[in-house]
Amino acid sequence: MTRPPQPHTEEAALWRAAARRVPIGIVLTDPAGHVLHRDVEEKFGTENLNQRVLLDRTIASLLAGRETSAEAQETVELFGPPRRTFRLRRSTLPSGAQLVTVEDLSELRRLEAVRRDFVANVSHELKTPVGAIVLLADALAQEDDPTVARRLVDRLVTESDRLSRLVADLLDLSRIEEGSIVLTEVDVGALARAVADRFEETAQRASIVLRVDVVGHGSTAEGDRSQLESALSNLVDNAIKYSEPGGTVEIRVTSASDSVTITVRDEGIGIPARDRERMCERCYRVDAARSRATGGTGLGLSIVRHVVDNHNGRLTVSSQEGVGSTFEMTLPRRRARS
Repeated sequence: MTRPPQPHTEEAALWRAAARRVPIGIVLTDPAGHVLHRDVEEKFGTENLNQRVLLDRTIASLLAGRETSAEAQETVELFGPPRRTFRLRRSTLPSGAQLVTVEDLSELRRLEAVRRDFVANVSHELKTPVGAIVLLADALAQEDDPTVARRLVDRLVTESDRLSRLVADLLDLSRIEEGSIVLTEVDVGALARAVADRFEETAQRASIVLRVDVVGHGSTAEGDRSQLESALSNLVDNAIKYSEPGGTVEIRVTSASDSVTITVRDEGIGIPARDRERMCERCYRVDAARSRATGGTGLGLSIVRHVVDNHNGRLTVSSQEGVGSTFEMTLPRRRARS
């Protein structure tokens, strides 16, 4: 219906200004059904035709059902991409006017799905080594052959180490997700060399060439050294694990006037396009079988993403299956205070 002439009062202007600030779409009609205010398109966009049509149809349906009930609610699911979820509620005001609110639940639903996946995944990851340790311990208690017993002990140590790494990564992730950060002047070039030294033996065992290249001077940035070391270590660890023997992993540090960029490049198996959106979720694995075989916990990239966020930085990824992956962490030299 068309909008009837409205008085331009100070109260009406104030109400409209306040309504525009609320992150919920609003459709308000008078008792006769004339639209007094509508900002759904303004808040949720109109570039997606399906989204616009479905929202318009649902709003019209809710308003048409005013005689059946004073309150009504519907959920609109758009399977995308991107996937969107909207909840629409209609209320009848004492004057007979109708109010329809449109709430975007997309991010909430996404976070709920991530939480469910995380709980399921971490439960599985904990169950696997714990179950193995129980079985191995039981077998060891009944074994008299020293050779077999030695083999069982070695397996127990392996599974215990895996469980220890998973718990340590969970604790690190929990601490980093809190966002607390201890700022110091960090020599990022020196940090890269230290991480490379720590992984040199691991790279040699995997027949991987590990290189470090610090371009120019003055690669210092304000940051939390412990968190940055954790993020870079996870990137280097993944690069080695997902590379084939004879490949190269390169750590490169480059400096600009206002930022420092750490690049980790490998010649490994690469990341399929379908996995790139979810690869930084907790316990999500691109290649689950390979990750478990090499002792991975599935938490490394989630730690990297949170560390970069804590430093107000930027994480970019480029990858091609069968060719390799490149991860770039760009950090500001001075972290903005909140």
